[in-house]
Amino acid sequence: MASAELDRYGRVLIPREVRERLGLKPKTPLEVTVRGREVVLRVKDVDLDREVERLAAFLEREAPEPFVNEPSKGDSKWLSRDYCLRKLGL
Repeated sequence: MASAELDRYGRVLIPREVRERLGLKPKTPLEVTVRGREVVLRVKDVDLDREVERLAAFLEREAPEPFVNEPSKGDSKWLSRDYCLRKLGL
């Protein structure tokens, strides 16, 4: 296990063996999160963030009515009566 210290400016030097093992280069984007008393550094996956944003935008535009509208009186929590009838062709 590698170790590091916090300098007086709040910076941490990631040990060379860790940087080499993970392929970290200067300007590699990192996410910093706190879990209890742990500080977690994680390589930020820019492609994944972009894909999540794209999926969220798609769902906002294309989500079926039962997932974006409040149920009407008598409708189930998951599917509206009108939606079910349309899917059955009635």
